Amino acid sequence: MFLRVMKGLPVAILLVLLSCHLRALAQQQYAFRFRNDVKIVIDSDTVKDPWAGGLNSPVFSKIDLNNDGTEDLFVYDRTLDKIFTYLAQNKNGQWQWQYAPEYERLFPRDLTGWVLLRDYNRDGRKDIFTKTNAGIKVYKNTTGANNIPAFTQAVDYIRFNNNINLQASSENLPALLDMDNDGDLDILTFDFSGSTTVEYYKNLAVEENLPTDNLKYTLETNWWGKLTKCPHVCNGYLFNSSCRTDGTNHNDGMNLLALDLDGDSDKDILVGGDACPDLVRITNSGTLTNAVLASAGLQLNYPGNTTRASFNYFPAAYYEDVNFDNQPDLLVAPFVRSNINDEVNFTQSSWLYKNMSATNVPAFEFQQRDFLQANMVDAGEQSVPALADVDADGDLDLLLGNRMGSIWFFRNVGTATKAIFKLETKDYLSLTDAGFRDIKPQFADINSDGRLDLILAVTTGNSGSVRYILNTATAGQPFNYALTNIKTLPVGQNIGDVPAFYDLDNDGDQDLILASNVRPTPTSGPLRFYRNTGTAANPNFTLENEAWGNIPAELTRQNSYLIITDLNKDKSPELLLVDDTGEIRIFGNIRQNLNGTFTPVSDILQNPLTEAFEPSKLGNFLAIAAADLNADGLPEIIVGSRTGGIHYLSQQMRGEIVDPEPLPEQTQVVIYPNPVNRDLTLTIQSPDRVTFTLYNLAGQRINIAGNELSNIHRVKVAGLTPGLYLVQVITADFRRKAYKVVVL
Repeated sequence: MFLRVMKGLPVAILLVLLSCHLRALAQQQYAFRFRNDVKIVIDSDTVKDPWAGGLNSPVFSKIDLNNDGTEDLFVYDRTLDKIFTYLAQNKNGQWQWQYAPEYERLFPRDLTGWVLLRDYNRDGRKDIFTKTNAGIKVYKNTTGANNIPAFTQAVDYIRFNNNINLQASSENLPALLDMDNDGDLDILTFDFSGSTTVEYYKNLAVEENLPTDNLKYTLETNWWGKLTKCPHVCNGYLFNSSCRTDGTNHNDGMNLLALDLDGDSDKDILVGGDACPDLVRITNSGTLTNAVLASAGLQLNYPGNTTRASFNYFPAAYYEDVNFDNQPDLLVAPFVRSNINDEVNFTQSSWLYKNMSATNVPAFEFQQRDFLQANMVDAGEQSVPALADVDADGDLDLLLGNRMGSIWFFRNVGTATKAIFKLETKDYLSLTDAGFRDIKPQFADINSDGRLDLILAVTTGNSGSVRYILNTATAGQPFNYALTNIKTLPVGQNIGDVPAFYDLDNDGDQDLILASNVRPTPTSGPLRFYRNTGTAANPNFTLENEAWGNIPAELTRQNSYLIITDLNKDKSPELLLVDDTGEIRIFGNIRQNLNGTFTPVSDILQNPLTEAFEPSKLGNFLAIAAADLNADGLPEIIVGSRTGGIHYLSQQMRGEIVDPEPLPEQTQVVIYPNPVNRDLTLTIQSPDRVTFTLYNLAGQRINIAGNELSNIHRVKVAGLTPGLYLVQVITADFRRKAYKVVVL
């Protein structure tokens, strides 16, 4: 739709047309954005990045995301299969990391196993290396003039000796660096088939004078340094010798970080194995071209002069400057995909050792066990949010269930229009005494008495169950739940089963939808519809449809979690569904189409860098809650995930150019002259450094440069058609406001 604006049309009429146009765009659409400014307080401290989402098994790299000349931080979490991006920001003379999720969705969606960023073609921009079934895939950094990161597949997998794929297990983290100091990127990795010896793949680009984009490798040696790691043995390292083998070798996971630890210019290694809790250092007493590793260079429990880097098993090391002193530091994290027996403390799984050396010989000193994690909500693993006014004070409080069998209770000490969540207890209702695991809380009036009851999907032993506790509080009083009155529903008896309650058939009682990984019949779907065939006060749930909505049961969409709520104020509920793809899918008109086929909408998350709407990619084992947290009539979404953290997604009507994150009150933007003649220059002036975006009445972005942060922007409007425009002003932390401007 395009509205032609005629010169001389009164501004009041233009505004009416604009309002109508935006309302038309908003119909039956869903639009969300990340927010990180809603406060959470823990132990009297305001959490800096409360909604960053938690970390379990992080893999660290550096990359300049915003093209400001300072490298930012890229984190890939192996348990969640998700990217986290942080900008390096200088505030009041102090450098710090600021969570910046808008960059996450600019990376390819198929990154998995492990991800390392390295500049293979020597153009000054970090490229992507990641694991695939065929070996190691590479994406080239093709960022253009707009400075928004972009990547194009360079090779589907790296080959060596002309035609053999270079394999690296998803449990073997390779070292990607210039091993021989000739300027190109070599690869050092443990043997894929047995993880017993180290293979060195030499890059031939310099030797053969090949183009820098070339990825030509040869296997230089399959026994680098004559090091052998005996399988199934913690620290079973041999030098210039082989292990005794009994039966078939199991592929032990092994990690490598290669760096010069002793200042002699050749590469030493730090090694972590899945059979061992500690990091091991092995120095190289040879040369660049002939590595020699020996027992004299072996140091267990590294670093030995300080707190050793020790997890219950499988550490991995990374060498990046994360404290802004231009000296690479040592980061150590567990290289695990799961935590079945709770071997790893996932609330403190990102260990930082500061490099204290003023020379080329690193000297690491322990700093903290919770790098980045200290600045976010991190309940350990598998956080599940629920929202309700638990204390009956007129605003919504937050519960956060987790895998360890407790519920964190955050009281809203703010207001109904501006939430501030303060952690009050990590064991709400003393549920740890009940012996549950994987607690998934939610609220529903299960007996239709006007009071919200507490529903708990839990794991006990090798089975699942859905429990509930009736709310016995009187109207208007804080919720009252007695753990001694807990009861069990006769549905949801498999691990991972999740219910949702809603009066879908509009008969005055609560029906039940069950999400499950278990398929009773070949035609079963991920969701089952149970109609309440009892009464409102005494429900009886009868299975009516085992493939509700005809949503297909796909292998990649396991661990479904659902809620039902009215998202867009049309008095018709939507189904929100998440699964292991990381997508939030929204299905509308479900009550009107109760026995039909549902159609999903997934491009709901707007990226402020591109203004495009995209599917979310929030990782696996997701859980969601929705409620209106700012009294604008539109529910916000809280997302919990496997990493124990939470994300906050604010909603706006699609087509609205004004973001719900307002500019700070002290930011007084002045735009003049307004109206502006086309032979003049429009000035945008702000006390804070801002960027701007210009839109016409059709909501189309006008290609006028405003991407650099500045206190003053001067805009030439000579090429614009006369009419009404919107100038969206954006601060460095992505708060924004739109201003109307008339061009004559």
